[in-house]
Amino acid sequence: MLLWRLIKQQYDFIIRAAATNLAVRALYIFAALESIIIPIPADPLLVATVLARPGRWRQLAVGCTIASVIGGVGGWALGAFFSSYLHEWLALLPTRLAAPSVFAAVEVGFSEFGIFLVFLGAFSPLPYKVIAVSAGLGGFGLLPFALTSIIGRGLRFFIVAGIAKNNRNPKVIIFLISILVCLFTGTLWLIR
Repeated sequence: MLLWRLIKQQYDFIIRAAATNLAVRALYIFAALESIIIPIPADPLLVATVLARPGRWRQLAVGCTIASVIGGVGGWALGAFFSSYLHEWLALLPTRLAAPSVFAAVEVGFSEFGIFLVFLGAFSPLPYKVIAVSAGLGGFGLLPFALTSIIGRGLRFFIVAGIAKNNRNPKVIIFLISILVCLFTGTLWLIR
């Protein structure tokens, strides 16, 4: 009982904090930075803000999508314009954070899978920042990258926000999770 009250107090605190305008701005900033350097996805912040403002779930999903794609374009620009320096910068970071083998595998993947790799990175839990920077490194076009990112990130954030908004309606949750699983499986099948 005591543990439940503690958890409930924390939940109430997070929902009150997520209801502020500062939390919405922080969500958008975090979504943009998550697409470049932050290793934690923006989804939990999106869920908290949607739970605090369920009437604005579409606006929050659109804002999160736009901010994330802007960050992705920033990552693409880093890869495209600083490719000669990027490998030196990655060498300065700890191997776990820099993940040079992941960058190398993604760069090779762009020559074969291109647009599907961008969609998979934008939609799935794969690190979108690695896809964004590697797209720039691999010479993938900015317009196809941005359009594919809008579709992938938009689907992901709308499904997550829809699940959070309809958290008490099991039929809607099952439907949205089914769409999420089908899209993810279809993407993997296309890439295979």
